[in-house]
Amino acid sequence: MAKRLKNVWPKKFAGEIVFLLDVETGMEKQLLEDYIREHCPVPDARIVHLSLRSGKTPAQNGHAIKKILAEDKQQYFIPLRVTWWSNPLAKENIAASLVDAIPWFGWTPGLVRQKLQLKNYLKKKNASPYEIVVAKGASQDEIDKRFKSKPRDVDLPRYIAKLALLALERTERGIKGARYKIPRMIDEEVLGRPQLKEALEEISQSSKKGFDEIREEAAACLKEMAATPTPEGLDLVAALGRFMYTRGFDEQLDFLKEDIDRVHELLADRPMAFVFTHKSHVDGFLLYTFFHDMNLPPVHTFGGINMGFMGLGAMLRKAGAILIRRTFGSDEVYKAVFKNYIDYLGEKRFPLMWSLEGTRSRTGKLMPPRFGLINYVISSYLREDDTDLVIMPISIVYDQIPEVYDYDDLQAGGDKRPESAFWFMQYLKGLKNPHGKIHIRFGKGIKVSDYVHSASPCPTMERWEMQKLGFDLAVDVNNVTPITVNSLICFVLLEQGHRAISISQFTNEINRLLAFVAIYQFPMTEEAKNITPEILQKFLDQLAATGVINITEEGIDVLYMIPYGGARIAAYYRNGLIQFFITGAIGELALMAVKSSGDGAIEEFRQEALRIRDLMKYEFFFEGSEQFLTLLEGQFDKRIKDWREMVMDGREAIRKMLPTMDILIGQSGTLRPFIEAYLVFARALIMVPEEGEVDINALIKQSLALGKQGVLQQRIHCEESVSQNYFENAVKIARGKNLLGVGSPVKEERQALYNELLELRANTRILASISDARRYEKALSLAVQGHI
Repeated sequence: MAKRLKNVWPKKFAGEIVFLLDVETGMEKQLLEDYIREHCPVPDARIVHLSLRSGKTPAQNGHAIKKILAEDKQQYFIPLRVTWWSNPLAKENIAASLVDAIPWFGWTPGLVRQKLQLKNYLKKKNASPYEIVVAKGASQDEIDKRFKSKPRDVDLPRYIAKLALLALERTERGIKGARYKIPRMIDEEVLGRPQLKEALEEISQSSKKGFDEIREEAAACLKEMAATPTPEGLDLVAALGRFMYTRGFDEQLDFLKEDIDRVHELLADRPMAFVFTHKSHVDGFLLYTFFHDMNLPPVHTFGGINMGFMGLGAMLRKAGAILIRRTFGSDEVYKAVFKNYIDYLGEKRFPLMWSLEGTRSRTGKLMPPRFGLINYVISSYLREDDTDLVIMPISIVYDQIPEVYDYDDLQAGGDKRPESAFWFMQYLKGLKNPHGKIHIRFGKGIKVSDYVHSASPCPTMERWEMQKLGFDLAVDVNNVTPITVNSLICFVLLEQGHRAISISQFTNEINRLLAFVAIYQFPMTEEAKNITPEILQKFLDQLAATGVINITEEGIDVLYMIPYGGARIAAYYRNGLIQFFITGAIGELALMAVKSSGDGAIEEFRQEALRIRDLMKYEFFFEGSEQFLTLLEGQFDKRIKDWREMVMDGREAIRKMLPTMDILIGQSGTLRPFIEAYLVFARALIMVPEEGEVDINALIKQSLALGKQGVLQQRIHCEESVSQNYFENAVKIARGKNLLGVGSPVKEERQALYNELLELRANTRILASISDARRYEKALSLAVQGHI
C-alpha cells in the first residue's frame, strides 16, 4: 500500500496525540489503526472514531471530541482517513470511460466492495484501491485562538470536527488532484450565514409569517437549487460527458495547451468564473469532462431547473450543477437564499460557470450576453470587497452539431421540443452520427477590477460598466473562436445561393477566402490552416453525410451545392466565422453609398459605415464608434493600397477600385442575408395599419410567410433570410426607431426604413454581380487554357 504522506505529528510535544479517524466501515477502521501502529512513534496516542465525510452525524462527532476536551489536557489533533479510488485505473488513466466508472461508482464503497477490492488487489498485485490520507495536525491552543478570533455558529468540539474535515479534504486533493475540490456542509454554512438570517427576519416581518416557517421555506429553496457535488458524482458525469461526445465526435478534443497552463496559473492566484458559448446540449457535459481531465477545479455550473427531471437532475447536482428557476419573480426568500449561496461559493473560492448567452444559439452566432448571473456573481465579490475576480470566456466550436435540424425548424417558426427523460435518451441515441471535431479555446479573460467604479469608497459597478464588461466578454470570446473548414465551405456555398459549383471552382473560392483570412491572421483550426484537397474532400463528404450539402456525381463534374430548404443549416456553420468578416463587409457596402469627392467623400464613407453598423448592432458585437472606424480603416489599409485617395476621387474611382479587391465579402455570404431579412420584416410592418396596435407574434408570423413567398419567387437570395431570430432582431430595430407605435408619422417612417433597406439590398447585389463577373472571367480563362 502506498504511504503517500509522511508523519505530521510534532517531534516535541508535552501533551497528548489524538488521532481523529474519519471512518465509514470496519475495514477503514482496521486499515487506519494498522497504519497508526506501524508509523506512530507515540505508543499511548489516543484514537477517536468520527464520521466526517457523511455529514450525517455532526452531533455525534462533536460529542466524541467533547469527551476528549473535558479531560483538560493539552492535545494535538491529527485527522486521518482512507480514500478510495472510484476507478482503480484512474491513477494511470484519468480519462475513465462510463463503462469503467459505473462498476466502481462510489469513493466510499460499502464493506463488501471494499473487501472485494482488497482481495482483488492482493491476488493480482495491481494498483492499490485506496490510500491513507494524513492531514496536517494542530494543537488545542492553535485551534482555541482561531475559534475565538470571530463569532461562531458552532461550539468548539464541532468546530474541531469541521477543521478536521476541511484539512482532510485539502490533503486528499493533493493526492487526487484539484478536480475533486468540493464544498462540504452546505446547509449549515449557507443557512447559518448571519446575512441570510437577517434577510429572512426582514421577510418574516414584512410577510407576517413566522421566522421558523420562513426558514423552512429557505431550506427548501436551497435544497432545490444547490449543487451537492461528490467525488463519485464528478467522476460519473465526467465519464457520461466522454460517453456523449465520443459517440458523435472525434475522441481527441482540440485545445491549446498554453490555454490550460494559463488558466492553472490564474486559478492559483485569483478567484475565477467561467462563461461559455452555448451551442449544444453537449456543452455542459463536455466541459465537466474537459475540466476533470485537465485537473482543473470542478466548476459549479448554472443550469435551468428544466434539466432537473427524473434521474438527470440528481446526477447533475452531484457533479456541481446549480439548477435555478428561469425567473425569480417576487419570491424574496428564493432571491435571498440564492444571493447568500453565491456569496458562500465566492467566499470559499469555488469557481462558477454559466452560459454567457443564457441559452443555446440557434443561429451559430454569439447572442447578446445575459446580465442576470453576471450581476449576481460580480455583486457577490464586491460585497466581500474582493475585486480580484477574473471572468474567463470559453469558446466551444463544433464541426457539426446534432441539434442543427431542430434549430432550423425553430427558425422556420416551429415549436421547441419539451425536455424530459425520454427526450434525453432520444438525444443520446441521436449522437451516433459522425459530427467531426470539437474545438475549445479560452479567451484572455476579463478582470472585474478594471470595471469597478473607482469614485465610490466601496467597490461598486454602475449599470453601464456591467454592460461594458458583458460586451467585452463577448468580444474576447469571439476573437478566439477559430475558423473551421466547415465554416469556410458553407461561406463559399451560401454565396452561390442554391447554385452548384465544381471542385475546381470550389478550390478557387476557398483559396481566395484563405488569402483574405491570412491578411488579418484570424484564428483557425489546424485543418483550416493546413487545408489540402484531401482534407477539403473529407469535410465535404461529412457535410453531405449529414445532409448539410448535396453532392451530385451524375455529370462530367462532381458538383456541390446547398440543398433547397437547407440554407439556414449551412448558415449556422458559416456564422462561426462571420464575426471576423463583418467589419470589412460593412466597409465595402459603405463605399457603395459614397457620392461626394475630396475630404467629404471620406466623411461620407465613415458616416455610412456607422449607419450600417448601427443597423447590425443586434446581430454582432461592435467596438465604439471611433474604435470601429479605426479598425475598419486599418483593415482597408492591409487590403488596398491608397484606398483613401481613390475614395476621395469620387464615385467612379470607387466603382473601378472594387473589382480590383481580391475578394468582396460584403455581399451574399455576409451582410445580404440580414439585410434581406430586415427588408422582408419592413415590408410586413408597412402592411400593419398605423392606427392599430402591433401584434409582434403576428408580425413575425407574417414576415415568415412573406419570406417563404420571396424565396419561391427568387426575390430573396436563399431561405437563410427567412429566420425567426433575424426577424426578432428586426423587431428590436423597429422598436428603437419607434416604429411599433400608432399615429400618422409612423407610416412614413416605416416606409423610410423599407427604402433604406431596399437601397442596401441593391448595393449588396451590385457587389455580388462584381464577384460573379470575376468568377466568369476566371472560368473563361481556364476554359481557354483547356483546364475545364
